[in-house]
Amino acid sequence: MIPYMRRKKILELLHTKEFVYLDELVEYTGVSLATVRRDLKLFEEEGQVEFLQGGAAKIKVDVAERNVKEKLVINQDMKEIAAGYAATLVNDGQFIYIGPGTTEHWMFQGLGGKDVTVVTNGALHIDTIIENKINAKFLGGDLLNDISVVVGYDAIKQIEKMNFDKCFIGVSGFTIDRGASTSQYGVAEINKLAISRSKKSYLLLDSTKVGKNSKYTFASPEVFDSIIIAGPVSSEYLELDNLYPVEMV
Repeated sequence: MIPYMRRKKILELLHTKEFVYLDELVEYTGVSLATVRRDLKLFEEEGQVEFLQGGAAKIKVDVAERNVKEKLVINQDMKEIAAGYAATLVNDGQFIYIGPGTTEHWMFQGLGGKDVTVVTNGALHIDTIIENKINAKFLGGDLLNDISVVVGYDAIKQIEKMNFDKCFIGVSGFTIDRGASTSQYGVAEINKLAISRSKKSYLLLDSTKVGKNSKYTFASPEVFDSIIIAGPVSSEYLELDNLYPVEMV
């Protein structure tokens, strides 16, 4: 296996778990422990990976997770613009999934009066959904109180039987090489499933998330029909064919 592909496989496995033992990486890649250590040392020097005691490694996270009340008002202007545009993509009669985040939260203001059905695992959205009289189905499962999100086996089993016209998902971090990432493994799993059950999928974010990585990658950039972003971004991101920068007003 050429070094590039081997290192790509190592990063892929590291992104699926909170931490990975070096023995797992040896088995996964089929190379020696010394080779795995060299690759990890390279990643460590690049600031991508950190070693743990006990012979393990993990992705170095550069996204600090705040509580939901803090996140709701941070960069609110950009979130509202990205979400407002996303709401215009929803047509009457559609069955859609909306993620649990604070960016997606602002979509509901634009969905009032539309004949749509929304599925979500975002407990944060309940009051806004009621206020705007939107038809909704809430996934059941385990509640993560600090971020007001429902995850777990029950939520996954429900969504496995659903077929969405469109899904709209927010993100904790987004880079070209690692894609869209989030801080919670359970959220990442539901995001991946929602995308797979949707005819079209959309990523919503403000530009402060660009160039950052959170713990768990759930989709590469090309997976999305459109990446809707508000705020200034660097030229390398503007080269993405599916990037849609929403003009700030």
